[in-house]
Amino acid sequence: MVGRLGVLVATVIVAVVLGHVFLSASVDEVPLGEVLRGTPAWFGDVLGGDLGETPGGHCTQIGPFGNYEPLCASYDASTVSDMLRTRVPIDLSLLLGGLLVGIMFGVAVGRHCATHPSSVATRVLHVLTAFQLSTPVFFLALLVIYSFSSNVTEFVRLPFLSGSGDYVPFGEDPVGYVKAMWIPWLLAGLPLAAFLARLTESTLREQLQEDYVRTARAKGVRERRIVDRHALPVTTPSLAAMASVNISTLLLNVAVIEYVYGIPGMFRVVYTVAKKQDVPVMEAMILEGVILIVLANFIADVVQYRLDPRLAQQRV
Repeated sequence: MVGRLGVLVATVIVAVVLGHVFLSASVDEVPLGEVLRGTPAWFGDVLGGDLGETPGGHCTQIGPFGNYEPLCASYDASTVSDMLRTRVPIDLSLLLGGLLVGIMFGVAVGRHCATHPSSVATRVLHVLTAFQLSTPVFFLALLVIYSFSSNVTEFVRLPFLSGSGDYVPFGEDPVGYVKAMWIPWLLAGLPLAAFLARLTESTLREQLQEDYVRTARAKGVRERRIVDRHALPVTTPSLAAMASVNISTLLLNVAVIEYVYGIPGMFRVVYTVAKKQDVPVMEAMILEGVILIVLANFIADVVQYRLDPRLAQQRV
């Protein structure tokens, strides 16, 4: 496990350094040799918390027939470190909420489908899962916000449904925070839930045919206990692996949802940053994304090792 942690740390360093070299050479048009010579000093500054400064990015949105940039979100001039401290916690709250929703819904749906294979509810869940897997998050988010949100649509306004620009910090208004975030959490987590539902169903069905399950049934153990205490835990390592693999997709969903719902996270300004060619902020986004993906994979490895000791034996 220590070796695995070292590999993940090296992955962060290599990815961040390569991102810096590529952006400096291509966007800033600095000669490659000069970039390489300055990279150690730049990396030392990063380790010290100095990520540079951003001049900010501001959008001009006159109207639908004028100079209109629909994906543009403004941000003020500041140090990149301050920008990260302000925006990354919002990204994390949306990411963790989507991850929790995905795991809970995915396991619950997969469990039901595996234990009730011929029910009407299972057929409906199969259709909904297929719909979710074939529907882009951007389309689904726009569909919800323009049809049912509390402050955008003129169709059906539901009072406690998240609307655009509703975000408030939890410390200022806990109820308003939950109102602004629960639909974004749901939308971010549903694609992961669909993947996990299919994986849970297939692996759980296989486990329910194993000899140890037949033995438990022969001893009179209740079916619910067999599923929850014996068969379902066996599927957990593969579910953890699937969740970690989909973290990068979840981050893309977070960026889309932050734009649609006006949530002031780091990824909401990605279009503006790219348009303004704001290299320090681009590098900060690379740093954040790589660290989040690496941490997710490390946590998944820990879960797998804890639940399946055979993995540790295979690495010895």
